[in-house]
Amino acid sequence: MRITHYAVNCPILAGKSLSVLIFISLYGCETTGNPPPSTPESSPTQITSPSSSENATAMMIDARPAALVNGRSILWGDLRPMLAEAAGAEVLEEHILNRAVENLAQESGVTVSPDEIAAEQYLLVHALHSDPSKSLRLLDDYRTSQNLGPVRFQALLKRNATLRALVRDQVQISEESIRRMFDMIHGTQRQARLILAPDLSTAQHALALINAGALFTDVAVELSIDPSARRGGLLEPFSRYDPSYPEGLRSALWSLNLDEVSAPIMLEQGFAVLQLHKIIEADTVDPAQVRDELAEIVRLDQERLLMDRLAMRLLSDVSVTIFDDSLHHAWQQRRRP
Repeated sequence: MRITHYAVNCPILAGKSLSVLIFISLYGCETTGNPPPSTPESSPTQITSPSSSENATAMMIDARPAALVNGRSILWGDLRPMLAEAAGAEVLEEHILNRAVENLAQESGVTVSPDEIAAEQYLLVHALHSDPSKSLRLLDDYRTSQNLGPVRFQALLKRNATLRALVRDQVQISEESIRRMFDMIHGTQRQARLILAPDLSTAQHALALINAGALFTDVAVELSIDPSARRGGLLEPFSRYDPSYPEGLRSALWSLNLDEVSAPIMLEQGFAVLQLHKIIEADTVDPAQVRDELAEIVRLDQERLLMDRLAMRLLSDVSVTIFDDSLHHAWQQRRRP
């Protein structure tokens, strides 16, 4: 579990988060996405009445059959309120972003080719897992869990391709960023066990139990609110410079000796107690031999962050008028901080 995540909640992997990017980073992990920000005061959600012609069109659509069940029609009008409540806000948000991205691309003279759209699926498949067969299975599982059918999935790929084209010229690859990436992938790593507590008193209680002889793993299972609790708090190994983890957590872990337990560490999500479980020494790869590969990883990583930020900015600039009561309820729920 990575404790801190960047921007749109990696929008597509978190259930309630915006579907902007379909992967969180080039280093797959369990994550908890952050919900989209509330609608700013300058861009309020409004409820107004549609025109008579719009009402007539809506009534015609509602009167169309959507399905037959035992020979009896189920009309779109019967399904629409429940569909709006179940997924309307998410779909509306995706549509708003699709339109905003397309408008910005037109203003900027940016176009994407079918090959660039196809490349987004290639990037996704290779980011999910190094084994193509496992990656495709993971993608299929995720599309099923998120109801990403052909229409939404293709829209996602086109949106990502367009966002990437819009931010591409902003990427700056420095020797320092390549060096840090080399350290993250090939350098020394440490593996920790984590107890994430909601408050300081719980963290102190956990530490007292450990100091009294309780196993760290048992206390993690009992008290930690992090998903790693079911593994006794065991995290994946990570580098001293991995930005996916808070600096305070990384600094504390690198100050510990093997099996030593830290004092409570204040994080945005609560208070952490760490135990250094394992030290993994750096490999013997020559940095010069993998420089081009590292530069490409840095480029993709920077593009992802820039794409997230651009998507969030585009969403914050819109004013939304909701006509449908069910959709308005779903939208308000989604925009809650």
